[in-house]
Amino acid sequence: MRMTLSDLILGLMFLVQTGIGVLGNTFLLVTYTSTACTCQALRPTHLILTNLAVANLLVLLFKGIPQIIFIWGVRNILEHTGCKLVNYIHRTARGLSLCTTCHLCSFQAITISPKTMGWMKLKGKALKNNRFFCFLCWISNLLMNVFVPRTAQALQDIHNATKTRNYGLCSSQNPDTSSIVTYTILMTFPDFVFMGLMAGASVYMVLLLHRHHQRVKHIHTLSISHRFSPEAKATQTILLLATNFIMFYFINSILRIYHIAFFKSHFWLQHTPTFLAGCYPTFSPLILMVHEPQKPSFCS
Repeated sequence: MRMTLSDLILGLMFLVQTGIGVLGNTFLLVTYTSTACTCQALRPTHLILTNLAVANLLVLLFKGIPQIIFIWGVRNILEHTGCKLVNYIHRTARGLSLCTTCHLCSFQAITISPKTMGWMKLKGKALKNNRFFCFLCWISNLLMNVFVPRTAQALQDIHNATKTRNYGLCSSQNPDTSSIVTYTILMTFPDFVFMGLMAGASVYMVLLLHRHHQRVKHIHTLSISHRFSPEAKATQTILLLATNFIMFYFINSILRIYHIAFFKSHFWLQHTPTFLAGCYPTFSPLILMVHEPQKPSFCS
C-alpha cells in the first residue's frame, strides 16, 4: 500500500512521540526501582510516580506502537482477541494514569497543608495508606473497564459494514442512541470525578503557595528560603503535571465526542485523539526529569 505525505508525517510524529515517551518512562522506572534496591530513602511520592510511569508505558506500548504499524501500511495486524486485549489494556492504563495523577495531587496537597491537629492526622493516614491507594487505583480501573472489550472486533471479522465503525486498527459495533448515552456516562463519570478532585487539589495547592509567598516575601533569611524550596519545587512540578493532563484530556475528549457523535472519517480527525492521548505519557517524564533531576543507583 502506497504511503501518502500525510501518512508519512503522522507516522513520524507517532514514532517520535512513542520513542521519547518509552525512553523517558523507562528511565524513571529504572531510577526509582534502583533507588529502592539500594535501600536508599524513598519519598512517599516515589511509589506514586512509579505507578504513573508504568501506566504511561502501557498507554504508549498498547496504543502508540500498533498505531505506528498501522499508519506505516501494515493492515489487519490484530485479530479478534488482540483487538479486545489492546483496547482493554489501553483504556485501563489511561484510567490508571488519571487516577494516579489525581492521587499524586491529593497526596501533595495534604503534605503541604498547615500543621494543625486535623491536618496532621490526615497526613498520617495518607502516609500509612499510600500503598493501599495505589493498589486501589489498579483494582478500580481493571474492574471499571471489563465491558470495554465487549464490542471490539478485528477488521477481518466485519460482516456488515453498515452496522460497524472502522477505527483503523479495530472496529466496533454501531450502537444505537441509548447505548451511546449509557456508554458515554459509564466512561466519563469516573474520569470527571478524578478530574474534579485533581482540579480541587491543584487550586488548593496554588492558594497555599500564594499564601506562603505573601508571608515570607519580606523575610530574607537563607534558612527559611532553603527549607521551603524543595517542598515548593515538588508542588510546582505536580501542578505542572496536573495542568498538562487536564489540558490534553479536555482537548482529546472534545475531539472524541465529536468523532463518536458525527463519525467524521477525516484522516487527521481519526488519528489526532490517539496522538493527544499519548502526549501526557510522553511529556510527564520529561517534566519530572527537568524539574526533579535524579540519577539511577545500581544494585550491588
